[in-house]
Amino acid sequence: MTKTAYLLVLAGLMVGICHLLPRSLPGRSWTASLFLVIGFILAQGALSVAFTVLGLVPRGPFHEALEHLTDYEGDRPVALLVGSSFTQAGIDPEALGESLGTSGRSVAVLPLAIAGAPHLERLYYLKEYLSTAKRKPQIVLFEVAGGYDSSPLYQLQQMQFTDRMIAMMDGYSAWWAFRWLFSTDAVSLTTSVVLGGEILAHLGLHVGHIGFLWNSTRADRPAGHDPSSSPPTLHFSDDEVASLIDQAAETRDLKADWPQNVPSNWMAAFLEEEMSTLQRHGVDRFAFYSVPSMQGANVAYARRFCAAMSKFTCIVGEDPQLLAGLRHGTDWYDFDHLQGDGRDLFTKWLGDRLVEQGLLP
Repeated sequence: MTKTAYLLVLAGLMVGICHLLPRSLPGRSWTASLFLVIGFILAQGALSVAFTVLGLVPRGPFHEALEHLTDYEGDRPVALLVGSSFTQAGIDPEALGESLGTSGRSVAVLPLAIAGAPHLERLYYLKEYLSTAKRKPQIVLFEVAGGYDSSPLYQLQQMQFTDRMIAMMDGYSAWWAFRWLFSTDAVSLTTSVVLGGEILAHLGLHVGHIGFLWNSTRADRPAGHDPSSSPPTLHFSDDEVASLIDQAAETRDLKADWPQNVPSNWMAAFLEEEMSTLQRHGVDRFAFYSVPSMQGANVAYARRFCAAMSKFTCIVGEDPQLLAGLRHGTDWYDFDHLQGDGRDLFTKWLGDRLVEQGLLP
C-alpha cells in the first residue's frame, strides 16, 4: 500500500508539472520527442554505469543462495545440486553431506535450487556462481522434472515482469527462449507472438536495468541465507498417500501437452550447453536424479529421461524400498514435495545410491 500511494502521488505530481509546461510551437513536436528519447537513453546509460561501478545486483532468492554457495572455501570437494523446489524441499544438503561422509566420501553438498526456477534462470545463475565461486564443484547433479523440462517458459508466463524474470532475461537467455519458441508446436501462433513480445520486453528491461534500483543490493552484501525447512504439515492421510504412490508407480503415459520424445530436442541441446559451460570451468562429472512424486506423469517422465540418458548416471526416485517408507501423510507437503521424515529418508537413500554408483570424488 505504501508503494502504491507513493506511485499515485508521483503520477499526480508529474501530471501537474505537464500542465504547467508551455505548449510547444507547431513543428516542434518531433524535436521534443527526439530530445525525450535521447534523454532517456542517456539516463539509462548513466544508470547502467552506476550499477556496474557500485556492484549492485537485484535482490532475490538466488542472490541469497549464491552468497551462501560462493563463500564456501573448505577442503572438501563440492557436489552441486541444480534444481527447483523439488530439490529444495526433498533433499537436505547438510544431511546428504554427512551421510556421504559416513560412507568414506567427504563431500560438501551445495544446492543451487530455488522454488519456481526455470532452466533459463538456473543457467543464468549457474554461470554467475562459476565466475565467483571460491571453490568450483567437482560433480554436478541435475534435477529431472517433466514440467520444467517440457514447458521452459511457463514460469515467465506466470511471473511476468517480476524482478526475477527481468534479472535472468539477458541476451543469452532470450536466445534460448526464442529457440524453444520456434521449435515447439505446443503453443498456438497467437500465444507464440505474445510470448515473443514478452521475451523482448523482459530483455529490454534487463538491458536498461529498469526496476533494478528499487530492489537491489551490493553483490558482496551478506544475505542472511537460511536453508532450513518448515515443520511438517499434514495434507494427506496415510491411505491417500499409499494409493497415490501405487498409481504413480503404474503410470506409463506423459501429459498430453508434453513432448513425447524425452528429452526433447531443445532440452537435449540445453543440457549440452549447461554441461559445456561447466566443463569450461573444469567440471567433468555429471549425473541426474528425480525426487519422488505422487503424480504418475512426473514419474513416467523420469523413467523415460533416464532411459534416454544412458551415458550418464540417472537415479529415479521410485525404488520399492524407498516408496515403502514414504507412505505416510506427514512425509508429503503436496503431490511433488517431500517434508519431514520423507525428506530425511530420501536424502539418505540418494546418498546410498551415489556411493553405489562410484560417482563422488
